[in-house]
Amino acid sequence: MAERPTVYVEVTTTLAARFTAGYERLVRSILAALGDGDSHGLDVVPVVAKGRTGHRRLTETERQVLAEHPAGGTTRRRADRFGPLSPMVRAAVGLPAVGRARATVANTRRRMLTSPAIRALDVGIPPMGAIWLDLEPAWNDPEPRSELLARMGAEGLHTAVMVADVMPELHPEWFDPHQRRAFGDWLQAHLLHSGLFLCISQNTADDLRRVAEVRGIARELPIEVVPLGADLPEAEPEPMNMPPEIGRYMLVVGTLEPRKNQGLVLQAFEQLRRRHDDLGLVLVGRQGWMVDDLAESIREHPDFGERLLWPDGVTDAQLAWLYENAFLTIAPSRYEGLGVPVMEALSHGSPTMASTGGALVEAGAGLTEAISPDDLDALVVAIERHLMDDDHHHELVLAARRYEMPRWSATADAVAAALARLGTTHPPLPGRLPRRAGTADATAGDAQSRSGNGTPEGGGDKAAHDGTGQESS
Repeated sequence: MAERPTVYVEVTTTLAARFTAGYERLVRSILAALGDGDSHGLDVVPVVAKGRTGHRRLTETERQVLAEHPAGGTTRRRADRFGPLSPMVRAAVGLPAVGRARATVANTRRRMLTSPAIRALDVGIPPMGAIWLDLEPAWNDPEPRSELLARMGAEGLHTAVMVADVMPELHPEWFDPHQRRAFGDWLQAHLLHSGLFLCISQNTADDLRRVAEVRGIARELPIEVVPLGADLPEAEPEPMNMPPEIGRYMLVVGTLEPRKNQGLVLQAFEQLRRRHDDLGLVLVGRQGWMVDDLAESIREHPDFGERLLWPDGVTDAQLAWLYENAFLTIAPSRYEGLGVPVMEALSHGSPTMASTGGALVEAGAGLTEAISPDDLDALVVAIERHLMDDDHHHELVLAARRYEMPRWSATADAVAAALARLGTTHPPLPGRLPRRAGTADATAGDAQSRSGNGTPEGGGDKAAHDGTGQESS
């Protein structure tokens, strides 16, 4: 067994993204902190799919692109560029047949990269005992995980996965049928095959166990909770050109989608804007899915472009400036796997309100003001108290200043330690999960589950807590 495990990390989806949202931030930040793995005793190899099966290493240009953090995405979907035909185009791109056609085109483009220099980057069959890490949301990648993970196991590789949340399972009403189906297939494959689950919060870990039980997974999942960072790439905050009407502004950061619940803050702003003519609202995030009516109400608002802003392509330097100058940062989500924007806001000293949805309480570390994601009247009262009571507002400012910013380097340390422990186990054989060195052969994965050998030595939630000194972040 190799003393220095090789860790293959697929970055096909991340590399293709022309924007930075939550998952893209996570993948790029962890890989940057891991580097080539020298300081962690790992060989870290980012790879991309080269078609329906098989992967290759990155070109030098791709490595440079992966190291960048692009600006946030557009506030308009590509399907909205067709004027009166936009509703029909949006309906068409949601059809499974169209999705398959787009995947076929993408695979064809990958196969066209047949130069000797590109072919030389092929991974081929990885060495036995290597680790495959699904760090990114890979449910739309070319090779279904049910096939890829089974193949990896047959070739003697360990497989591990980062789980941010299991929302499509818990709240299917927030996702379209294609998203639910793709996520469910991806999750089921990992529940059956993977030897390590890296969860970004205790809340996500608990939810994952519940979903596994509902899906009939008998084994005890080998879960470790890893702390996420909140440090943006180092750059001087860049002031944004703000209209003079905006005054004290509330900031909401996140992709516009049903669970993010930006509509609640928009309604609160609507009630307060006439009583407080210096109050503004800034929304940062690209337009996602199932929010056409909300997006239209933002663009058609009488204060849009003046006291209500939804800027395109916000850079990290501009985001840092927005956090530092916000009157209040508000996280109204109905559910979050953790809530990195809350951590980023506190790291920049922004007084922050966060809902009780999902793991946002964990993210706030007791330094945010709690709000209900379903109580508009209470939110209006809470915001207005900050507008009218300087002493009360200053208390929340001081709370934010007490926050100790977690760093992505600590995330990388926790991920590397968990992978190193996984690498000390015997490689899986077809139909078997990993075993700790020195244990007797198990005849099947369920036998390992009963004996507990499916959990990496020293792993589990407790190891993650002991290693970081906190429950999760």
